[in-house]
Amino acid sequence: MCELLGSWTILESHEQVLCEWTKEINSEKSSKLTTCSFSFPDNGHWDSSLIVFLHQVNSVLANRSIVFDGSFLPLKICKLLDFKKIAVKSSPSQTKDTGVAAGIIIYLAGIKLLPFFTFWGKWWIALSKLSLGRSHMRIEDFLRLCRDCGAMGLPIITLISFLTGLTMAFVGSVQLQKFNATIYVADLVSLAMVREMGALMVAIVLAGRTGASYAAELGSMKLNEEIDSLRTFGVSVMEFLILPRVLAILIMTPLLTLYADVVGIVGGLTVGVQIMDFSISHYMEQTQSALVEMWEVYSGLCKSVAFGLIVGLVGCFKGLNAGSNSSELGKAVTSSVVLSITLIVICDALFETTFSLVGLR
Repeated sequence: MCELLGSWTILESHEQVLCEWTKEINSEKSSKLTTCSFSFPDNGHWDSSLIVFLHQVNSVLANRSIVFDGSFLPLKICKLLDFKKIAVKSSPSQTKDTGVAAGIIIYLAGIKLLPFFTFWGKWWIALSKLSLGRSHMRIEDFLRLCRDCGAMGLPIITLISFLTGLTMAFVGSVQLQKFNATIYVADLVSLAMVREMGALMVAIVLAGRTGASYAAELGSMKLNEEIDSLRTFGVSVMEFLILPRVLAILIMTPLLTLYADVVGIVGGLTVGVQIMDFSISHYMEQTQSALVEMWEVYSGLCKSVAFGLIVGLVGCFKGLNAGSNSSELGKAVTSSVVLSITLIVICDALFETTFSLVGLR
């Protein structure tokens, strides 16, 4: 029998008592002990510190396979000890509920993605109506959008692509000079441009230029209630506004990618001729030998189609779902650029991984 005397409140420290009691329990005198009882006077002063002490004592006894007997304790203390045991026993089941929590998180993520998948499905329906000649899309709008995202973007595409090819040629020449193989700069620049950099640079430029423009235009139309007016007159917003924009960027992105590939190769040619003293014919022959397989060019064009689709859909989706004030519109434009670039990089990594796995690299 262990009798607890004195005041057991949080103001007093009972660590020394627990240490002395633990030493006594672990001594040889207590080796044959099977049950340990505790008592406390009904009129004693105590608070939660007593419950914590008894719980610690119970843990020590459980490790020694000794039964804890609290039948001599006041009823209130016994109820609190039972509540503590229930809480400890219920904690493992709470960890098992992590699967349920993960399911809830996945469900909420699905709710967030559902509007975009709905938007994607409506776009495909609008595209099928266009193929059947039943769409509200106007050809003059489509041609104007092709000019805006294609021809109007040539200056910035030219500058970025030329400097990209120039930079790759400079960087590659520094390393290839160590092996006396500077002529392979032509292979490096041409393969890098047609495989990766051409499509990637065009997509990033379009995401910041055209995708943001789509989001801003559609967001402003929603803010001015122009989209609601179109719906009131029975005009499909998806067919009249979204479809021509996405188709325009989808068609112009591969064309801009081919142009960027050529300009990037010209940038490498400039370094090869002016810095490395190669002849133009020698450099172009080396480039032609590197691109003997047209799959290198086709793979970049396949990527550009996917990149253009991403930029167009994300820009239009963010614009249609912009808020009802100028601040929300600015956030939608920023979000469209960030999300487009992120998805472009992810898509590029998936393309390269797939090409490597199927032996196309």
